[in-house]
Amino acid sequence: MSNTTTFPNSQQDVALLKQTAIDAVNDLGSTAAVHASKAKGQLKDLAGHVQEEGSEQLDQFRGKLSTFVGTGRDFVAANPLGCIAAAVTVGFILGLVRRGSRA
Repeated sequence: MSNTTTFPNSQQDVALLKQTAIDAVNDLGSTAAVHASKAKGQLKDLAGHVQEEGSEQLDQFRGKLSTFVGTGRDFVAANPLGCIAAAVTVGFILGLVRRGSRA
């Protein structure tokens, strides 16, 4: 009689254990989903921030490049003969260097 009463108890214990495991998996799944959703939101925020920073730095670079090109144009306009002489000198030197590398 002892075996017949312990067997149903064991089945009940197994059923309770099974239900506990199912509940634990469900809790883990919902917790993981919450954390995944938070991480997704944080990654979106980070991507937006990186895009804003990159856009700002690109705009700054464009401004500096525009200023540099403008300064170069102003210099050439103010000193055209000096710039022509410098260009001829650089060309002559490059020609000598290239000729020397062939010999």
